[in-house]
Amino acid sequence: MINAVNPIKQQMDIIRSNPVRKAPAAPSDTNILSKFLENQALINAVVVKPAEEPYKNDLKTLFTENRAKILAIIPRTFNAQDKNGNEYIDGNEQHGTLLNAVERLDEVKKDGFNTVHVLPVHPPGRQKAMGTAGSLYSPANFTEIDPKLIDRRDYRSPDEQFKAFIDECHKRGIKVMLDLPSCASYDMFLERPELMAIERDGLAKTPQGWNDIKMFQPWLNENEKILNPALLKLHKDYIDWCINLGVDGIRADVARAKPVEFWDIIIPYSHAKDPEFCWLAETYTYEDASSQANMPYDRPEDSWNAGFDSIYGQYHIFHEWGKASEFIKYVKEQLSISASEENKENNKGKSFIGSFATHDDISPMFHGGTDYCNLTMGLQVTLPMLNPYVVDGYQTGDYYLYPYGNEYNPVTVTDNNRMTVHKGKLDIFNLSRKPGGKNPEIGSFMRNAFKFKDAYSEIINKGSFIELEKESDKNDQIIAYARHFKGRTLLVVANRNVNRPVACIIKVPTLKASQDLDNLLPSYGKESILQAADGELRVDLGAGRVHVFEISTPNIEQYAKEVLTPNL
Repeated sequence: MINAVNPIKQQMDIIRSNPVRKAPAAPSDTNILSKFLENQALINAVVVKPAEEPYKNDLKTLFTENRAKILAIIPRTFNAQDKNGNEYIDGNEQHGTLLNAVERLDEVKKDGFNTVHVLPVHPPGRQKAMGTAGSLYSPANFTEIDPKLIDRRDYRSPDEQFKAFIDECHKRGIKVMLDLPSCASYDMFLERPELMAIERDGLAKTPQGWNDIKMFQPWLNENEKILNPALLKLHKDYIDWCINLGVDGIRADVARAKPVEFWDIIIPYSHAKDPEFCWLAETYTYEDASSQANMPYDRPEDSWNAGFDSIYGQYHIFHEWGKASEFIKYVKEQLSISASEENKENNKGKSFIGSFATHDDISPMFHGGTDYCNLTMGLQVTLPMLNPYVVDGYQTGDYYLYPYGNEYNPVTVTDNNRMTVHKGKLDIFNLSRKPGGKNPEIGSFMRNAFKFKDAYSEIINKGSFIELEKESDKNDQIIAYARHFKGRTLLVVANRNVNRPVACIIKVPTLKASQDLDNLLPSYGKESILQAADGELRVDLGAGRVHVFEISTPNIEQYAKEVLTPNL
């Protein structure tokens, strides 16, 4: 019971105890009755909160303006609690769920991300499965949620729990892009034959190298260009499900597995419901796996023309480009494709993600550790037409090495007791530990790089791209380019060699010897030596170092050999 003091009773008691004396007159501004009534009114008043602005999706705009910063996550491992240190979840340990994932969202926000790419949340197929939890890309159903992602102690339905996660993302200004698998599980193949592609010998059509997934048949009659109505309905139902939950966009796995005619229907269908619904295609420029059996070749311009807002691109083979000129050539090719007369109108605002490493690639730590991670992040935040993208675990240098790889596990939800892993790649087959490594300095550099990108967003997101000539770089290891917009210039210089320093002379038109050189990105690794001279920058760059300077060269475009501008 609450002990309350009644001021009226107090005053009456005073009067009764002093019958000879008159009750003192209370000043008008301290009238006890008035004060009491005022207090009671305040206590009982209904608190009226100002109406919250309804959430509005703007993910498509973020992508087309190159302002998205994307973190790829797997909900079943995102906040997993591996207490015994064997790196997978067993016994009474807690795997990741949609609800406990919320606990990490403040961390995601603090790191500077404004978008999460959520890898598939569907129940995996159990037959002919890979791993003891099943592959994320082998769905048994498109509009249901993996029971492993649901907190059984919570009263809400699976869809409501997923929506709660999405709502918590939105409260923090984080957009949600959900992964759409390109194929079906063997279970789905058996249950939905009208969706599936069959070889001439009557067997299921299977992508080369994969046994747990089967390909869809997008055509009812390819010769007459009649699409499969059942597959179209499946994808429309998926879009309805996503939009009803509040999902902001879709990442289409192996987008080339379906023809542009298919996407010409599906993408406009989503935009009729949400014009800002964003589409990211896993499609490359000259993917080295394009010749695999049952897969057509990649053509990025086809994906853009079909309505995709962004594609992967080829940055994931950066470590294979032995020369800086190969990297620069690729950047220029993409700018040229976007701005070509044939595609210029359709490609306005189209972009790439910084796919230097996705969940399909081995950890960037294998290519040069912390220095390589910082080098590629410095490139991600300065390149044109690009939205930075990393996989969970990058922030601290996870090598994705799981000691249980291919071991027997008596506990499984599939027909497979082998804990399938792809060495050096994020585990998508088992209930593994939360991603994380031992190099938090990578995350520190990344956060500062994101802040730099925001501070110089106009130059980076709208400015021209100018390749800078070099002298004395006999092994072609120095990457050098300028970004210029409305008289302001950013100069980017990087040593792609993560093993040793490299010196050369970089030609920078109109640069003055008096130019101050203040690196706008944090320092790391071995120090570099840089000296400005008239028309050039002399550098001796530390291994894997990237530097960005704002320089005073308002007329640099007039003296550059080639100036390329994004197709905004």
